[in-house]
Amino acid sequence: AVDGAPFFLYLALASPHTPTVPTPEFVGRTQTNPYGDFVAQVDATVGDILNTLDSLRISRDTLVVFTADNGCSPAANLGELRGFGHDPSAGFRGHKADLFEGGHRVPFLVRWPAVVPAGSTCSRLVGQLDLLATLADILGQRLPSGAAEDSVSFLPQLRRGDRARVGREALVHHSNGG
Repeated sequence: AVDGAPFFLYLALASPHTPTVPTPEFVGRTQTNPYGDFVAQVDATVGDILNTLDSLRISRDTLVVFTADNGCSPAANLGELRGFGHDPSAGFRGHKADLFEGGHRVPFLVRWPAVVPAGSTCSRLVGQLDLLATLADILGQRLPSGAAEDSVSFLPQLRRGDRARVGREALVHHSNGG
């Protein structure tokens, strides 16, 4: 909480969507291509936010979620990135806007030192639609009947990782074409 008051910040960065336009201080930084530089810019921005939370001494009780809406866009020049030894889909078939797992498996990182041990991992399935049920669970609130019926709280996974006995078993996605 800032000055003792809870706060909520939703920050949707335009990057690394197209157009790929890293700011001048990031152009050439990764020695890959403009998309790589744009991703480095995102990393630096998120780092600035985390550092600010640290400097305000509110990190311990602040839940930070970092994720993306879908896989890497072909506009990133996937072939060129692979030539630099980087596979944005981490070995999974597909990319943004298609049905394959590389189009839907995205980073999902959490920092919440009071609850989630640093460096811990969880291999359980989570979807962004689960954020609503999870936040309600954290706040001790019940969702109204019929609200977010597809949302499943992943608070047990945050607390216990793979040892959690509950969670999502499946998640349905579609391609850009339906």
